[in-house]
Amino acid sequence: MTVEYALFLAETRGLKFALGYLESCHVPTDILLRTVHNPQARRHHERRQQSRN
Repeated sequence: MTVEYALFLAETRGLKFALGYLESCHVPTDILLRTVHNPQARRHHERRQQSRN
């Protein structure tokens, strides 16, 4: 959830602000940087292709 909010912050306030937020939450910033460099790697693209029963 923290990283998703950081992605929102990166889109609305800028990457530097989002990285500062992650650092204040003691979350590694490389998670956000990988997502920014490769937007197709975001979690919502990796969700199941088939629905659960």
